[in-house]
Amino acid sequence: MADYGEDDVHTRAIRRGALAILATIVFALTGAWFLLRALGPSANTERPPAIPAPRLQSAPQQERGAYFAEKEARLASWGWVDRKAGIAHMPIEDAMRLMAARHQDDKEKAR
Repeated sequence: MADYGEDDVHTRAIRRGALAILATIVFALTGAWFLLRALGPSANTERPPAIPAPRLQSAPQQERGAYFAEKEARLASWGWVDRKAGIAHMPIEDAMRLMAARHQDDKEKAR
C-alpha cells in the first residue's frame, strides 16, 4: 500500500469548507429570523376563504333511479346528437351488430 504523509490531507481546505458551510447556515438562520420579525408569525398561515358545507340529499334513490332510467332509454333509442353535422345515436345492440358485420366484411375483403 502507499504510504501517506501529513501533506496528503489538506486540512486548510477542509477548515475552509467547514467554515463556508457554517457561515451559510448562520446567514440562512439570520435571514429567517429577520423575515419572521418583519412579517410576523402569521405570515405563512393565512386562513383560506370559508367553504360552505355540501348540501346532501336525504334520500337520493328516486333521483338516481330516474337518472339511470333516462340513460338506459337513451342507449335503446334513435335520435340526433348534432343534426347540422349529421351525427346521430342508435340503440347499442344495433350498433354492435353493425360493427360486427363491418368487421366480418373487412375480413372477407382481406382474403
